[in-house]
Amino acid sequence: MKLSQHDVAAGAEITRRSLAAAESNKPVFPDTNLQLVDFYVARGIEFLGETKIGRETLRAGARWAAPNDPQASQETKSSFRAEDQPLSFRAARALLEKEQADIAMEVGLPLATIQSLERGRKTADAYEKVHRWFEKAGVEFTGWGDVVTGKYYGVGVRWKTSHNEQE
Repeated sequence: MKLSQHDVAAGAEITRRSLAAAESNKPVFPDTNLQLVDFYVARGIEFLGETKIGRETLRAGARWAAPNDPQASQETKSSFRAEDQPLSFRAARALLEKEQADIAMEVGLPLATIQSLERGRKTADAYEKVHRWFEKAGVEFTGWGDVVTGKYYGVGVRWKTSHNEQE
C-alpha cells in the first residue's frame, strides 16, 4: 500500500503513538484496533485468520480483497484491486517483520536483487529462491490469476500455521 505511518494515523484518525504501539504488538485500546481495521478494509485489505473462542488465531495474514468466484464477470472483477504479479515479497517480508537487508543476507542474494523483486522485476533463479525461502519460513502466499486479463486477485500472505509454531 506504500503509506507512511503519518498517512495511516491520519487516515485512521488515531495518534502516531497509538499506531506505533499497535504495529509492535503493544496493548492499545480496542477502539484503536477497530479504527485501524476499518481504515485498511476501506482500502481493500482483507484480514485473514482462523479462530475459536478462547484460542489463538491461526493462519493470520492479510490480502487484497478478491471476488469469491474466479469465474466472476469482468465488471465484478473491475471493482477489486488486481496485481501484475502473483506474489508479494514485500508483504511476506512485512509478515516476518524483517528488513530487505535481512532477507538478502539470509537468502544469500544482493540487497539490490531483493529490492528489484519487491518492485515486481523477476529474475527466474532469484525469484524461485526467494519464494522457496519465504515458504520455508512459514509464509503462505494467497491469490489467484485471471487467464483473460493476466492479472492476479487476492494477492497477500498468511502464516501456514500458528505464528508461535514458527518460532
